[in-house]
Amino acid sequence: MKRILEIILLLGLMATSGMPLFIDNVPVFLVYFGYAAFCFLYFKVNLRYFLPFLLFFALILFVQLLNTGQHYLLTAVAQIMIMLTGVITVDVLKERFVSSFLQIMTYIAVISLIFFIPIYLQPSLTDFLIANFPIHVPIEKESYGIRQIIHSFLFFNFSPDFNFRIRNVGPFWEAGVYGGYLVVTLILNSIREKSVFNRRGILFIICILTTFSTTAYLALFLFIGVYYAVKIGSPILRAISILVFAVGFGYAYSELEFLGSKIDDELKLVAYDAQVQGGNSRMASAYLDIVELNENKLYIFFGRGNHPEHRVATRDKAVQRNNGTTDVIAVWGIPFFICYVLLMGRSIRSFCLYYKEKTYLAVLFVIIMLTLGVSEPYFRFGFFYALILLYIPYERALEAEDADQDLILQPNLA
Repeated sequence: MKRILEIILLLGLMATSGMPLFIDNVPVFLVYFGYAAFCFLYFKVNLRYFLPFLLFFALILFVQLLNTGQHYLLTAVAQIMIMLTGVITVDVLKERFVSSFLQIMTYIAVISLIFFIPIYLQPSLTDFLIANFPIHVPIEKESYGIRQIIHSFLFFNFSPDFNFRIRNVGPFWEAGVYGGYLVVTLILNSIREKSVFNRRGILFIICILTTFSTTAYLALFLFIGVYYAVKIGSPILRAISILVFAVGFGYAYSELEFLGSKIDDELKLVAYDAQVQGGNSRMASAYLDIVELNENKLYIFFGRGNHPEHRVATRDKAVQRNNGTTDVIAVWGIPFFICYVLLMGRSIRSFCLYYKEKTYLAVLFVIIMLTLGVSEPYFRFGFFYALILLYIPYERALEAEDADQDLILQPNLA
């Protein structure tokens, strides 16, 4: 019974952190938060080890509230609730968090391929499934006067542009988001299994390839290239692997349309996207986020807050800015960003130590996450707050192992 409650709690955290049926849906989030509160009581969650970070987070929100006024109160409460869902999930699952996440992502990956491969081979299946699939929820949104519909089958979605760009979206709102989750999954699984190309690893790599995501491809190249460059003992083989990686990456960047040309186009359109569409691209989002820091010196230390009205004066304040990495700096300030990055590294380092893997992977993970964050606003969601707080259960588990070992080594004086 407890295991089922744990899986539901983690699945709910993932759903409210990237699945279109659940994100930005206030009634659904309130139901999930109520369930998290039940788990808080049922599992007797202990917040003691989370308090330093929670107090730091609360301090920033308090300063933002003083700076912006009472209308920011609901936004501040919402941010605390999002943070608490991550905290509760980490304390309930403890060191089972990653293994449970990998289990869920394995099922999601298999289901997504079952849907995607036949559709990719025969695109006309899309209309047939939308018309006949029993679990079908259309999600309608409007962007710049254009009506867009996401067709959700709960564990597989059709994005609004699916007919024009057939990409594996999985249950997430966009293929790039699914690619990002898959890269995180691949890295955690590789640390746990001490190998990239195991059965689960191959499954996750295949799924990443089917997303056709620029950033996910870059992250995949970077992870596999560095992982084996460090792992290979022979200097000659190591040099060859780095050379192959560099040549392969260069070829992909220059030949694949959705890599090189897409990035070049975004660089050329920074000014237009920033001023006309409020930052509707990676580079324009980064530009506006950095500009905002200079609007008020307080923003450098405590951020501008999470309300769109505190953005710079552009035509569209409500547009989703894609660059999640600079978004953390703009919303929460530079000290919080530094803390976030350090805790992320600490969490993966403790995870590496727990599974007796080399700790350089923690640095690599941080670099890859910041790279992934450039294209999607991952870091505002509860799952990624949980990810940076994983050091708490894993460090406690390591301390318990050391204590048991010391007890075994003590001489019996009886």
